[in-house]
Amino acid sequence: MFEELYEPLPDPARYWRRLGLDPADVPLTRDGLDRIIFAHQCAIPFENLDACEYHVPISLGIADMFEKIVAGKRGGYCFELNALFAALLADAGFSVSPCFARSLKDRGYVQPVAHRGAIVTIGDEKLFCDVGYGGPMPSCALPLKDGLEASSTGQTFRIERMEGPWWRILYCGREHAPRASAEPVLAFMDIEQYEVDFVALSLYCSTHPSSIFTQQRMLNRKTGDGSVSITADQFIRTTREDKEQRTIETDEEFRRLAKTHFGIELPTRN
Repeated sequence: MFEELYEPLPDPARYWRRLGLDPADVPLTRDGLDRIIFAHQCAIPFENLDACEYHVPISLGIADMFEKIVAGKRGGYCFELNALFAALLADAGFSVSPCFARSLKDRGYVQPVAHRGAIVTIGDEKLFCDVGYGGPMPSCALPLKDGLEASSTGQTFRIERMEGPWWRILYCGREHAPRASAEPVLAFMDIEQYEVDFVALSLYCSTHPSSIFTQQRMLNRKTGDGSVSITADQFIRTTREDKEQRTIETDEEFRRLAKTHFGIELPTRN
């Protein structure tokens, strides 16, 4: 019934080409892992259009996700992107396991566990990795070391130990615009989960009217010097020195932005 969640990648070489990387040039080290993470965040956008715009069932089967994201040049949300990412890492020889996580964005209440991350083990070191979070996220792996700060692509994040198996990640700002106080981004559990554990979570996130993923469209992609995003009708493009924000006025403009900045050819509406 759930065999499709554990299938091997149909064509790893095509996945590597989608990322613009040659696996022969990517060592099984922390530096190699960082290269994969950043390339993934730049090449494949976070997006929830199937859940919000088109109401298409989201499959977590490896072959289905590969067809959508790699062959179809789409993006996806955490349950898709981090699942494919983990499959690619495992195929390359990394030791990787999925983990539960929750957003810490302040909405006045504790948000449910509704995010998927990855824990990669290299030697004796554990590292948190994420290529599917629709907001500020590290462009590198974060070692599980309490209080550690890591900077990548002009952004700084801090990781802190919480109670029990929980850790949290905080955004400290950009190199030219440090924040007065760090902003909590997400929390994750340092406990290995199974692929099947995310099926019910994904179904809730992609179909329930209370889920943020069904309420407004969200697209996010890293660029060489910043990021581009669309949330509802707001388009934002940031660089290390500047920020542009404007309101999207028409569906035609949205479709053009999706193609230009996210590489997504949207299907024609019925």
